[in-house]
Amino acid sequence: MTVKSSLIDPDGGELVELIVPESEIGAKRAESETMPKVKLTKIDLEWVHVISEGWASPLKGFMREDEYLQSLHFNSLRLKNGTFVNMSLPIVLAIDEETKEQIGSSKNVALVSPQGDIIGSLRSVEIYNLEN
Repeated sequence: MTVKSSLIDPDGGELVELIVPESEIGAKRAESETMPKVKLTKIDLEWVHVISEGWASPLKGFMREDEYLQSLHFNSLRLKNGTFVNMSLPIVLAIDEETKEQIGSSKNVALVSPQGDIIGSLRSVEIYNLEN
C-alpha cells in the first residue's frame, strides 16, 4: 500500500537538507578548524538555518553569482534540467574586504556564529562583487 502525502513537493522536486549527522559533527568541526573563518551576523546565521533545513531548496548554500543574477533579474532560478523555480529573493553571504583577504585562494571556509562557535562550512566558495 502506498500513502501519498497531500504536501506539495519542494521547489526543484527534492528537499535539500544540509544538516550534518550527529556522528560526523566532531570530524567536520575539526576539519573546519583548519579553514579560514567567516564571522556571521545574526541575520546571516538565520539564513544558514533556512538553507540548512531545506527551506530554500533547491539551494545547496548561498547563491553563486549566476544564481544571484537570475534571482535578481528574473525572480527565478533555472535548474540544470531546464525547469524554473521561484526564487525572488537573493540569498547571499556578504563579506568585507578584510574577510576576502583572509579567505585568499582557499576554496573552503568555516562559518562562525556571532558568539564565536563554528556552526558550518562552505565548500568551493565563489566570491563575486555585487556592485556592478
